[in-house]
Amino acid sequence: YVLGGDYTDAERNILNNYFGSIYNTNQNLKAFFDYFRGESEPVVIVVFGDHNPWLGDGNAVYEAMGLDLDFSTEEGFYNYYSTRYLIWANDASKEALDRDFTGQGPTISPNFLMNEVFRQCGWDGNAFMQATQQVMDQVPVINTPTGLYVEGGRLTAALTPEGQALVDDYHMLQYYWRRHFAYDSVS
Repeated sequence: YVLGGDYTDAERNILNNYFGSIYNTNQNLKAFFDYFRGESEPVVIVVFGDHNPWLGDGNAVYEAMGLDLDFSTEEGFYNYYSTRYLIWANDASKEALDRDFTGQGPTISPNFLMNEVFRQCGWDGNAFMQATQQVMDQVPVINTPTGLYVEGGRLTAALTPEGQALVDDYHMLQYYWRRHFAYDSVS
């Protein structure tokens, strides 16, 4: 908890409520993982958070902490939009897949999390997954609200022609998938 610092009482309360929620979430996640840790069936779990949680109107607490949230800068973009993710496997999964599930994963957009899970598991996936894997390999971060991308390890608003073609194809694939497969009606 934050006891001191150069914060107003309101800012300190916002921070302490947020940190209290993080503590509670961590306790529940520990119990969740402990349960599956002992399972004999293979289990792979993916967890990730939300970016930029509310910390005061107009991001006041972020400002009080001196965090750059100006997503016209690279630091601000990552501060605003980044969120960590975890892909965890119990021992039964590690043995069944012959994978260790250790290390830090790549910086990717949330829409590519399933691609990374499949990669970690050693699976190719269906045709849609394989096509989107090509996009992820070239342009692992697609941020539609800002029009910013990561290509070649750099944050950019202007993709290479190859990257732009892949992103255009990706948008068409998503449209086609949603319209023809994702929401088929059930009789």
